[in-house]
Amino acid sequence: MNANKRYENFIVFLAPLINSVGGIAIDLYAPSLPSIGHELSASPSLMQNTITITLLFYALGQLFFGVMADARGRRPAVLMGLTVFLGGSLLATVATSIEMLLLARALQGFAIGACQVVARALLVDIVKGPRFYVAIIYLSLAFGLGPVIAPYVGGLIEVHLGWRYNFVLYTVYALIVMAFVFAGLKESLAPCARRSALQTVGGYRYILADGRFRSSVIVLGSSFSAFLLWNVFGPHIVQERLGHDAQYFGSTALAVGSCYLVGTLVNRMLIRRVQAAALMWTGMLLFLLGIVAIAVMSAGLNLVSILGGIMLIAFGQGFIFSNAMARSMSLFPDRAGVAASLQGCLMLIFGALASGIVSALPLASNLAISGVFLVLWLVALSGMLPVRVKRQASVA
Repeated sequence: MNANKRYENFIVFLAPLINSVGGIAIDLYAPSLPSIGHELSASPSLMQNTITITLLFYALGQLFFGVMADARGRRPAVLMGLTVFLGGSLLATVATSIEMLLLARALQGFAIGACQVVARALLVDIVKGPRFYVAIIYLSLAFGLGPVIAPYVGGLIEVHLGWRYNFVLYTVYALIVMAFVFAGLKESLAPCARRSALQTVGGYRYILADGRFRSSVIVLGSSFSAFLLWNVFGPHIVQERLGHDAQYFGSTALAVGSCYLVGTLVNRMLIRRVQAAALMWTGMLLFLLGIVAIAVMSAGLNLVSILGGIMLIAFGQGFIFSNAMARSMSLFPDRAGVAASLQGCLMLIFGALASGIVSALPLASNLAISGVFLVLWLVALSGMLPVRVKRQASVA
């Protein structure tokens, strides 16, 4: 009994540690985008697409490793993912061209799909009862802290050591996580519970047929994109247009991420007393107010107005994102793993499309930036309204 308890404690620690790889993988090097572009002779839009390609392959990795984790086991899936992530990090460290860097980021993105899928599956396999919900909170915090802290750390690394050391840190971090997996992780998928790829694909069709799931994914994708975009176009505006350094941008990213984290914590405090739907609409209102705050100084680029509005938008996402995710996952309690991998894949494809489109836009004024976020708000609204109508119909 004591041995089982110790192993459960280890999994409660290990699953968030594995999940944190995905949390830092997207944003750590964001403050270095301008300097990497200068060294590799790549345009700002092409550098921003290094994030886009990471998200696209992250989405594909979720599907691939979701099938692998259910067919071959959790341990082989996460070890393969960490090995690929390690290879991508090493390749980026020695990259001499933008093509090499894009390949490295594609490998990293594909690999972190394993980290998120396996981290969730381990908790479902091992942790039972009320402690499972506590462990899920740790899992979410481990992933959520990445976008908050990583850009600030990346800014410090860029200023004091240079951009390649961001990828050195990725390499070291992957080795640390891999050491814990090798040392203590046991296979938790019973042979009788393994599913073939065809069975998994059949589950995808069933889930996608549910309109409530599709609506939730639209809201999730819009919310994720709204939180992500400052780290896509922000470095170019802060460093190239306004003349600040990478550490300064890292501080702005830390402020934006902190607002999201505070919004998430406030949401968790209120969720026992306020309905999730009401909290999501509160987030939508905060989202809209943030857009207005950016648009107030419509001519030129006003960093105070931009940053204030984006911080308010990020705070609102703390109310939207976790409730939309919980709503979609609650639809399929018997297919939680398949639903989670599909949900994550579609959300990341949405984010990749949004970042790819934004990378092609000049964004030369506050009005243009507010327009981008207004489009995301309208898309999120289209996902919110069908759910609201169905709820009212069911009450009637």
